[in-house]
Amino acid sequence: MRKLFAKETKETMIRSARPFVMALMVAPIAVPEGFAGELHIAAWNLEHLDDTDGDGCVGRKISDYAALAQRVEELGADIVAFQEVENAAAAHRVFTASRWQIEMSERPTKPQNRTCWDRPEAQLGHLATGFAVRRDIAYRRNSDLKVLGGDDAFQRWGTDITITAGGRDLRLLSVHLKSGCWGDAQDRDEKRRVTCATLRSQIEHLKAWVDARHTEGTAFVILGDFNRRLALPGDWGWLLLSQASAPLHLVTAGVPFDCDPRFSEFIDHIAVGGGAETMLVEGSFREWPRREPHPDHCAISAAFRLDP
Repeated sequence: MRKLFAKETKETMIRSARPFVMALMVAPIAVPEGFAGELHIAAWNLEHLDDTDGDGCVGRKISDYAALAQRVEELGADIVAFQEVENAAAAHRVFTASRWQIEMSERPTKPQNRTCWDRPEAQLGHLATGFAVRRDIAYRRNSDLKVLGGDDAFQRWGTDITITAGGRDLRLLSVHLKSGCWGDAQDRDEKRRVTCATLRSQIEHLKAWVDARHTEGTAFVILGDFNRRLALPGDWGWLLLSQASAPLHLVTAGVPFDCDPRFSEFIDHIAVGGGAETMLVEGSFREWPRREPHPDHCAISAAFRLDP
């Protein structure tokens, strides 16, 4: 979750939530006519999306959920990698159940007595990563990338799925990495030494995941909230991830950031490799502008062609 850099990072309380686990689907997908050979894939941190009106760190009203649901439809996405969602019930408040399948990270819950940073009367909820997938798209669920959580109950696991279209596979990983080590200023701050070390460990685990996909020969996309300005020249986070055996392309590199005037660089990213870079539709990357009521992140998206 993005806040002013002067603020300390928020952590999460993990509340009991039953994941919505979809049946494993292994049949090849027939790309619907409306896709025109393209899959539109988005990433969006939905900022403490809770399942109950007024609950959690944002305390949304019915009209707020409705506005988010409308915004989701405006994205025109076929798949949305989301972050900071309490449970499947919360996800379905903005991703209509009749149109969307939901997959959630399955991190064990460890209740903590944690209050919200700017809403001390409210309790932090479980913040999961996940995917919303249009119901006309088949996929299979892979094991969560649990190592991203380490031994910290507040760190998020990665949600991992594989889409099959046109006889080709595309593996997708939704991530939400450690907050508080966004760039060079935090790297130099001794008080953030542990925070930056945690983020470095998570990126090393992502590198290992990329190496495994390279060994398999699988095209992949890692997307979501990296909590790091990876596109800055010489950023250690991207340099470390780029040491993976599969060449990587950062879709957000060189793109102007317009979401929030307080900041100048993306911390939400789309990284592709293993052949996914050849599926990426040139010029399709988009940052979706802010319109209130709005989460503190803006959605980003890109299109991929999976047909031969």
